[in-house]
Amino acid sequence: MALSATFVKVCAIVLAVVLTLTSTTFSFAAEPTMTIDCHIRATPQSNLLRLEAMAKGHRTTTGTYRFEVFKQSSTGTTQNVQSGEFHLDADRDEILTTVVLDGSAVGHYRAKLTLESHEFGSVSCVSP
Repeated sequence: MALSATFVKVCAIVLAVVLTLTSTTFSFAAEPTMTIDCHIRATPQSNLLRLEAMAKGHRTTTGTYRFEVFKQSSTGTTQNVQSGEFHLDADRDEILTTVVLDGSAVGHYRAKLTLESHEFGSVSCVSP
């Protein structure tokens, strides 16, 4: 009887270790995936507004971008779409493209940057 009780205890310990290791493996798999960061830098300068489409990868990656700018102010309406490919070095800000608008655009524009990467999927950001 004592031998079978010992066998049951050993089996329970082995099972607990296996479940703990399996649980740990699953928690590593559930860690958040790395992404691409994007932002639009808006800089007023000499009666102009400079919009820079910026991206940063946490590791080297490639993909495509689409930068859409719409402005409606007292001087008129402007719609601009630029797109292309990008290559990001790890942990380095990159300017993908730039759009310069007249100064009346301050407070009267909407910009959207969309990045697509095979590794990280799609990410978008807007300004303002």
